[in-house]
Amino acid sequence: MAAPVVIESISHWNSTLRSAKQEKKTIFVDFFATWCGPCSAIAPVFEHLAAEFSNAVFLKVDVDKLQPIAQKYKVTAMPTFYTIKEEGPVDSVQGADRSALRDMVAKHAIRPSTVNHPPLPEKAEKLKVDGNTAFAEGDFVQAFLCYSRALDVAPGSAVLLVNRAHTLMKMVKMEGTTKADRNKYRRKALEDCLVAVPQDDGKWAKAWLRLAEASLLSAEEESIEEFPIHKRAMKRKERIAGAEEALKAAIEHSEGKIKEGACTS
Repeated sequence: MAAPVVIESISHWNSTLRSAKQEKKTIFVDFFATWCGPCSAIAPVFEHLAAEFSNAVFLKVDVDKLQPIAQKYKVTAMPTFYTIKEEGPVDSVQGADRSALRDMVAKHAIRPSTVNHPPLPEKAEKLKVDGNTAFAEGDFVQAFLCYSRALDVAPGSAVLLVNRAHTLMKMVKMEGTTKADRNKYRRKALEDCLVAVPQDDGKWAKAWLRLAEASLLSAEEESIEEFPIHKRAMKRKERIAGAEEALKAAIEHSEGKIKEGACTS
């Protein structure tokens, strides 16, 4: 059974966050104090959530022992819970509110998938890891190249296709990207998702979530401008509807617990 990791030092904190982000996992942090009664009362709830949502990383930080970390996250009351993703903190709960804590975790996490992907060939796996590292560092072009090379070795891999699609969607937002390239990245991301979704009997929630995101990107105004004016409204409506259907499938195949902005695999 998964259990929260108790952070012992600042270097332990940094290495644990770095590793979790490289593995594209959502991080939940319990900022507590040993003398805090409410902290002790809610601790079993946090432990239960760690076991239930074992695809995420659950950490405990003693605010007295590790004051610099608590100060960085502006912790002023205990317990305080944070959700951290690749872009940084995205949500928090202050106080021993069991319902609010569970709601926050359910909003940002996903239960372990029942889908078992076949192992990648050694070379493809190494390239995937290199791509994950580049993605975590914000080097999306390098990540794209790594995933593409991995797909040369393992064509049709749903994991690699979904990772590359996620990267392409990040590339759409890169500063200095031309409109032509943004639209190219949107199309390619959508294509990758459409190939990935039918695999695993169409039961992989993350593939459906990426398809929803790619469909919404393809519904943006500058993407729709590729069509004749009289068809644009219809195309936008079709793509938004496609995104809604994909999101419904993602929720269905994750037992209703879908992670917002789910990261690469």
